[in-house]
Amino acid sequence: MNVLRRCIFSGLLFVYATGMIWCQERGNAVNSFPPDSIRLQYLKDCCERADDTPEELLYLDSLLNESEGPENRNFKAYAYRNQIRHYYNAVDWEQAEKVSVPAISFFRREQMLDYLFETQAMIITLYTDRGEFELALQKGREMYKEAKAIGSAGDIAEACYVIAYACYISGRCNDALEWAERGVRLLDGMKDKHMNRMEFYFILAESSRQLNREERVIVYVDSVRRELIDFHLLNPDKPKDYFSYYWIWVYCNEADYELYCNHPAEACSCLKKADKYKQSDIYDTYKDGLYFTWSDYYLAVGDYDQATACLDTAAYYLQLRHPGENPDVYRRRAVIAAKKGDYKQATEELRHCVQIADSLSCARFDCQSHQLRSFFHINQLETERKKQSLVIHFQLILAFSLALALLLLCYLCYRFYRIKCLLAVAVEEAVEADENTSVFLSNMTRVVNDFLQETSAFSESLIRETEMEKRQEYAVSLCSRNELAQRVIFDILDVSKIESDRMQFHYEDVNLARLVREVYMKMQSFATEEVHLRLLPVKEMRMTTDPIRLAQVLENILHCAFLHAKSGEVSFGYQAEGEEVVFFVSCKGIVFSEEACQFMFDRLAQTASKLENIQLGMVISRGLIMKMGGRMSMPVRTESGCRIEFVMPLKHI
Repeated sequence: MNVLRRCIFSGLLFVYATGMIWCQERGNAVNSFPPDSIRLQYLKDCCERADDTPEELLYLDSLLNESEGPENRNFKAYAYRNQIRHYYNAVDWEQAEKVSVPAISFFRREQMLDYLFETQAMIITLYTDRGEFELALQKGREMYKEAKAIGSAGDIAEACYVIAYACYISGRCNDALEWAERGVRLLDGMKDKHMNRMEFYFILAESSRQLNREERVIVYVDSVRRELIDFHLLNPDKPKDYFSYYWIWVYCNEADYELYCNHPAEACSCLKKADKYKQSDIYDTYKDGLYFTWSDYYLAVGDYDQATACLDTAAYYLQLRHPGENPDVYRRRAVIAAKKGDYKQATEELRHCVQIADSLSCARFDCQSHQLRSFFHINQLETERKKQSLVIHFQLILAFSLALALLLLCYLCYRFYRIKCLLAVAVEEAVEADENTSVFLSNMTRVVNDFLQETSAFSESLIRETEMEKRQEYAVSLCSRNELAQRVIFDILDVSKIESDRMQFHYEDVNLARLVREVYMKMQSFATEEVHLRLLPVKEMRMTTDPIRLAQVLENILHCAFLHAKSGEVSFGYQAEGEEVVFFVSCKGIVFSEEACQFMFDRLAQTASKLENIQLGMVISRGLIMKMGGRMSMPVRTESGCRIEFVMPLKHI
């Protein structure tokens, strides 16, 4: 007894220790989740366990409400997708469409393309299943455009499937074939797309059957068989009857083909294989097709009672999937009755078949007409919207063009006003220049006349004079006056060339130190005992200029300084300042008054005096400096006298 107690106690202790260890490991596993993800993961597990049950909706609602924040976006996407999938499987169109609106908006915002296109495909398929073919096709084409813009090849293929499915259900078999073949090409080579390819092959086979292309049907059926085999090879953990409804469909189509080829034994073998998957098809997806094929088999072998029984069973399963009468059932009953020889029954069944077919055709025609009318109105509104948009764009362009034309007109008016003002100024300057030229010519005429009269008087005195000394004095005076006249004439010609912009310049690389030394040597003849000339120390440098004109400028300024100097010193030189050279002439003991400065640079004032008082050197110098790109300032007073400066560019542009 004690041994038994010890054994029981040891067993309980072992169970307790094992339980504690398991709880600790479980707690560590749970604690590995972020605190706000523990419950979300638990709700997701509950959703997977409660697949397609009412409890699943409760878990999905909780998961959707609690999965807030960017870190839980995957839980929220899972909840949205499975809510739509639940309503899709339950054929609850209104709820599926209601949930899809925020779901699609969320998927687009978060760029979750797989969820986005899968959700759109489910909704469009629901439109097709409830007979809204035009809406399904429109939504499908919109999905196709969006998938081509931002999606992958798989997403484009999914859009092709919903369009192909809508075309097949609505009887547009040729369009269904085109879209399905396009989808198969897109999925070619993708190993994880067996289900998608089987759906395309299903549409291809059924559309080909509607077009009486039996040879193509068996080719597509064989393609579905290969996809099923490849799927099970890649997924050995899946049960053999995982795609039971597709296996039933494959064997039924093979049986149809054998019956078409008049091989009833092979057809029976295929149907027996399909029967093995009958119990696995919990949704009764293709059981009506299975019993229709059995009915065709029994009809082919002459067992009409079994054919009728199988036909009734097929009608029962068809009624479960599609409530309402089906003309194909009455057509098959008429065929069986005709085979049995009961032509009256066959005629009655055919009459029912025609009535039902007519009523269904009328109903479908009315439904599609209503849809087309709606889409016609929508297209009209869209066309009107485009027209209004074009009108608005045209009005905006017209307004912009008018505003631009108005601005251009204002600009042209402003330019006209500016040109008018400039012309007025130019006219005034031209009139002033003309008046100045007239005054200048008048002054020069008077000065030349006076000079000629004086020269004539000297010449007459020279002719009448008999004393040799006076004759020599008159001759020297005449020579000096001729030289003075020649200099003044050359100065006047230079002023005219400068003002008419006909002065020619020849630019070259010049050694400034050598040039100013040459000017210094030439101007030494003007220096006297009272007025000295000095060249300040300069650095060796080179510049691009016209050496003759630059030397002329320096000589004219130095000559002007010597003319106004009574005593003192005249010094000159240059210095570099950046990209410019500053030339200067300093005069010690010489001060130019304001009137003298104005007189030096005024050619009209100078020509108003006598010929011997005309000194146009400073006028010429300023003109030459400006033409060569420099600038000259008025003489500036200094402590010891005055300073004349002008600036020249180091390189001529």
